[in-house]
Amino acid sequence: MGAGTLGDGAEHYLLQVLEDGLWLTVNACGEGQRPDVDTVMAAVRRLGYKDVKGAAVAEVVRLAEGTPVKLSDPIAVPEPEIQVVVSRDRLEAFLQICVPKGARAVLIDEVLEAVKAAGVVFGVDSDAILKAVESLRAKVVIARGRPPVDGLDASIRYLVDIEAKGHPKELEDGRVDYRSLNLFMDVREGDVLAQKIPATAGEPGCDVLGQVLLPKKGKEVALPMGKNTRLEEDKLIAAQNGHLLLVNGKLSVVSVLEIKKDVDLSTGNIDYSGNVVIGGSVQQGFCVKAGGNVEVRGAVCGGTVEARNITVCHGVQGMNSGVLTAVENVHARFIENAVVQAGGDVVVNDAILHSRICAGGKISVEGRRGVVTGGHLMAGAEIVLHTAGTQLAPSTLLEVGVDPAVKEEYRRLREEQQRLAQVLDQAQKALTILKAVEPSRLPPDKREMILRLTKTQFQLAGQSEANRKRILEIESLFEDMRTGRVRVNDAVYPGVKIIIGNLVRPVREVTKHAAFHVENGEIKMGPYA
Repeated sequence: MGAGTLGDGAEHYLLQVLEDGLWLTVNACGEGQRPDVDTVMAAVRRLGYKDVKGAAVAEVVRLAEGTPVKLSDPIAVPEPEIQVVVSRDRLEAFLQICVPKGARAVLIDEVLEAVKAAGVVFGVDSDAILKAVESLRAKVVIARGRPPVDGLDASIRYLVDIEAKGHPKELEDGRVDYRSLNLFMDVREGDVLAQKIPATAGEPGCDVLGQVLLPKKGKEVALPMGKNTRLEEDKLIAAQNGHLLLVNGKLSVVSVLEIKKDVDLSTGNIDYSGNVVIGGSVQQGFCVKAGGNVEVRGAVCGGTVEARNITVCHGVQGMNSGVLTAVENVHARFIENAVVQAGGDVVVNDAILHSRICAGGKISVEGRRGVVTGGHLMAGAEIVLHTAGTQLAPSTLLEVGVDPAVKEEYRRLREEQQRLAQVLDQAQKALTILKAVEPSRLPPDKREMILRLTKTQFQLAGQSEANRKRILEIESLFEDMRTGRVRVNDAVYPGVKIIIGNLVRPVREVTKHAAFHVENGEIKMGPYA
């Protein structure tokens, strides 16, 4: 290894540490330009050569021949130890400098050479290297790599609030409706149920040796695709109307909602777009609404059912609060103290007791008993039953030949006409009183009241006239709707009234195997057929 010291100004000399010893070269120069002997000796001492005599150095300086002169044989001067250590993950490099006693000074160039030899090329901190050389600290981090950023795993974002199931509905006033438990989540075809947030690739890193560190790609996850769902890109879509089920981590849409027990406080009310099967009964005060059909395998015990078609296997115990409303047909074993409305037919096996039944088509009670006692039955086409009334003669109305919906409209219009007549009469009386006063003596608010009352009077009169015309149309329709029939296979008891259109015939004695129809403007009785 060679080491040199350049004197100040015009002083020129070169000290070289070679394998065979220490050599001094002084360039030829004029008098007064030779290097100072003490300066050269100080440099010799710094290089660790303590046995060199000043006289020998002075002689070389005096001659200044520009020729190397050996001053000393080699000496055993301890070398500083420079070590660069790379961490196992290659994300850090450490510099360790050990300077034994008596060793020469550490040169920055040889430290940089050691760093290069270790292959450390990325993230090198030059300031840290300088500070390490100056302070000679035992271990210093001189380079840091950039770790890779692993990709994020794919995730599923649910667009339906599955957690809301089973929580009672909160009303606007803050109270909680424990009859609405939201146990079943109704969805429509095309609804987005869940969306996948794709996994990311991550960002590569680099170690201190300059090698690229590849990131781990995020793990993929499958959308929870169950029955009656479909995939569109990264979305899970409902393939049909129904209710949502989460089973074994899979989302499925089921078109038939099956309740295996009673509809009561444990289930709350049911409101569903498809078909509903109730394994138990519908208890009093609870409601089942369905866009499809409802089958109740137990009974309806004072509850409410609304659907397209309704089947009640064990009958309807209305308890004076039960209501069944069907767009099409109703089938039941029996109906007692209930209200039933059907756009089509009502078919009962055993009995209808003290109930109000309205059917746009036919009412049939033809089972082994086939009894209708009390209440009011209305059918658009026909009523067929086994027995009407009993020997106790309860009031029983059997009405056909009129659409129950039209008759209900007629009743509503008549009530509305009465209300309009009262309001119109009050408005006219108020106007009469106000107009009796000299206009110039009326205050502004009274004059404005006259204008409002006059406008109201015309509006009420117009609405009343429209109602009157519709009432006349319905009454004319009643005259034409006399094609319905009432057929009784066994017996009709006194207390029963047969109504066909606007004609009424009370039954005054027990009649067997009879059929009632309109002939020549009156209700006639003929044989059951």
